[in-house]
Amino acid sequence: MHMVRASATMEAPERLFKLLADETRLRIIRALLEAPLTVNEIARTLALAQSTTSRHLAAMRSGGLVTDRREGAFAWYSLSDSLLRDEALATVIRDAAARAAHSKTDARRLEKALERRRTESRDFFDSVAGSYHKIARPGGGAEGLVSAMTLALPPSVVIDIGCGEGEVALRLARLGHRVHAVDSSRAMIAALKKRLRREGDAGSRVETHVGDTERLPLADGMADVVLMSQILHHAPRPEAALREAVRVTRPGGRVVVLDLLKHDQEWTRERMGDLWLGFDSDELEGLVRASGLSEIRSETIEVDGGLPLIACGGTKEKALEA
Repeated sequence: MHMVRASATMEAPERLFKLLADETRLRIIRALLEAPLTVNEIARTLALAQSTTSRHLAAMRSGGLVTDRREGAFAWYSLSDSLLRDEALATVIRDAAARAAHSKTDARRLEKALERRRTESRDFFDSVAGSYHKIARPGGGAEGLVSAMTLALPPSVVIDIGCGEGEVALRLARLGHRVHAVDSSRAMIAALKKRLRREGDAGSRVETHVGDTERLPLADGMADVVLMSQILHHAPRPEAALREAVRVTRPGGRVVVLDLLKHDQEWTRERMGDLWLGFDSDELEGLVRASGLSEIRSETIEVDGGLPLIACGGTKEKALEA
């Protein structure tokens, strides 16, 4: 026997039982157990007038059974958290809803409503196939893709060489990675330390170091991933900087370089402090291979309103077992 008590956010038990005594409301609950729905979708599922559906939903909302979330012209209805958190009450309501009338008919109509959503989405993408890249960027843009791809990685030890003010280091730390942020500029590291003090837990996962790209103040083989973002074109000896990056990478770890694609914009030397005008694919892959990495891959990236980029990565070979 279930012991039922009204949730703190709900009204008195008699009010709750009165709401649940109506079979139409049980049918609405049964539909909302499958997915959040609009008023129109609920009305179609139960074959009710929209005004009747809205009246029931208003009573259920005031009684704490459902909540609504506004998105523009739409209102999405869901079962309330307070209802779902009360396991005993939720079990009783689920059992009662399962026994409500018209279950098979409602289920078929609900599936049609959900299929209508899928069809509308599919039809849209069918209509823009071949030109979608002109109206939207994958993942919403580079920042979205970076966050999503980083979340796909297990928590790692990452070295960010040439960290600057820490934009990349902080993004990685917020996603659970342990980051060693290295820069040759003491002023940059000082600015980053100020940011870290405001970041709480994420800030505690970033350790800062002042160090040269050719002499990193870090132990051999300590990192799962070493990132060199927009730093190689500032390095006096790119090949030496890459060898040092490989030194601090564990066997089986990855070194990733993101830099400018070869260009002819001489102004970058004066205004941006660049030593090298980027790298072409063959040149960068050759440098990465010469540093001792394998499984090398590279890709060029177009940037709206900016210089194109090249990303190149390789794996440090694991030591052979004796």
